[in-house]
Amino acid sequence: MKTKVHYYSAFLAMFIACSGAAPVPQDPDQLGSQGFWVLESWTADPEILTKTTSSPSISFRKGKYFANPGINTMSGNHTAKRNGRIVIHRGLLTERTGDPATTAVEVLFVKLLSSVTRWEVANKILVLLDEASELELRFQVPKPVKALPLAGTEWALEGFERRENKALSFSALITGTTITLSIEADGRATGSSGVNRYFGKAELGQGDRITFAPMASTRRAGPPKAMAQERNYLKQLSEASNWAIDGDCLVLTGKNGSFALRYGAK
Repeated sequence: MKTKVHYYSAFLAMFIACSGAAPVPQDPDQLGSQGFWVLESWTADPEILTKTTSSPSISFRKGKYFANPGINTMSGNHTAKRNGRIVIHRGLLTERTGDPATTAVEVLFVKLLSSVTRWEVANKILVLLDEASELELRFQVPKPVKALPLAGTEWALEGFERRENKALSFSALITGTTITLSIEADGRATGSSGVNRYFGKAELGQGDRITFAPMASTRRAGPPKAMAQERNYLKQLSEASNWAIDGDCLVLTGKNGSFALRYGAK
């Protein structure tokens, strides 16, 4: 495995030598230029990846990273330098459960990210390495995925993202709760807010504008934390003003960008 990494580095050096160009530091913006990177292989445990159909992915932008290790979502801070150095800080991870094979991949992926110290991008391939070049995480640009329609898709909330004073924080759902949103072609909006069912109207405006009318809901009682989460969700839903879909992910954001509701297709 170590030889494989050396061959890759040797290839880059040979290419530079043959071209007659001097080594050029890499621009960290390359990390965010392709959107999401999908894991193709790693040297840690190749066999474990063959036992699941869910490949971890990661994206970088403006000192932040967003990852889908397999079942949950994770977000945190990173620092990338032009000399190829990178630090990926342990981020906030949601607490959804899944099948054992995908869980095993997720646990290992999260652990390995904290060991990464170097990055390289060439020919739409991202390679993350550790200090001794014994670990290699190789990512590729995913094939374009047709975005799911807003209407007619059931969306499951992955967590609450809050942005205050340019700092980003992510809160996972309370364990055992599920929050969903469905919008029909006529604007009817329904879903589960964690304890109760809610229903109302959503109105699409120009471009990416969206407005939710105050929601009515059933009146079941639940645990205090789940009820507080439900109230917070319905409040943020009523304040959402913009929407965006990337593949099977929906993001609703507030007017001033102070919060975001992130959903995945259910």
